[in-house]
Amino acid sequence: MQLAQAINVLLYTNDCVTVPGFGSFIVNKFSSVYDENKGKFYPPSRRISFNSKIKNNDGLIANLISNKLGIEYKDAVKKIHSQVISWKKKLNNEPLIIKNIGELSYNNDENIVFNPDLESNHFLGSYGLPSIYHKKNLKIVSTYNDSTLKKYNDLKLRSSNRKVPEFFKYAAAFVVIMVSTIFLSNEYDKYSFQQKLIVEQENRQKTIQRVESAIFDFGSIPAIKLELEVEVRSNKYHIIAGAFGVKANADNLFKNLKLKGYNPTKLPLNEKGLLPISFDSFSNRKDAVIALRQLQENENKDAWIFILE
Repeated sequence: MQLAQAINVLLYTNDCVTVPGFGSFIVNKFSSVYDENKGKFYPPSRRISFNSKIKNNDGLIANLISNKLGIEYKDAVKKIHSQVISWKKKLNNEPLIIKNIGELSYNNDENIVFNPDLESNHFLGSYGLPSIYHKKNLKIVSTYNDSTLKKYNDLKLRSSNRKVPEFFKYAAAFVVIMVSTIFLSNEYDKYSFQQKLIVEQENRQKTIQRVESAIFDFGSIPAIKLELEVEVRSNKYHIIAGAFGVKANADNLFKNLKLKGYNPTKLPLNEKGLLPISFDSFSNRKDAVIALRQLQENENKDAWIFILE
């Protein structure tokens, strides 16, 4: 699994996906919009933005790559680091395009500018609902010069006392019918387009219901009561694995560390408003320093000690 693929997969279920040493891709939900210039309707979506300041490793991408490729966590971290180096080199020379994510480039102030891929939609609620084009009816406007108007007025003056020929009566009726037809056609196009949106939405909802019924209907399941306890320790030396502004990412790292045999702790929010997660905690500095060196060599070179008084 490539790094770009991992980011794309994780953006469907996470609000923030951090690439260690590079930056974070953050998603926000948007309602359906209409692009008047393109004549195109876009379904509800999760738009992607980029923050180059949030780049501490939270283990989310590394764990996914490790599981998909069947490799050690530290090897997955090395693969990510190698790809990040390649991305930075390319970004220094030309725009960097990440498939299904967007384009990154430097502006005149040497700041990274991110343009998301609007054709990619990471909102599961709009899965299978495409963008729709709406063609506008063109109005035909006839123009007349002075010579044409003079001839028309002379003709009208000469024929003012004459009986109107049957041909002109029929022609006038034909023009009225054509104008009415064009107006009704335009109204019908609007109605037909709205109906198409409604039908597609209903069909998509029925498909989702059938899939959920086929895959997830296991009958009634006894209610399970979960009791979460916050562990209070006297240990004040904590080896930090990562700090997060998004609680879901902190929870993911906490679970992953548990699965890997560590004894993690969720610490209180720090002064930057981030939620730190530790590998382990110790009552004396000596033991903490020994454990830190081992973790920096084998697990996370960015790990550090935090003293909680």
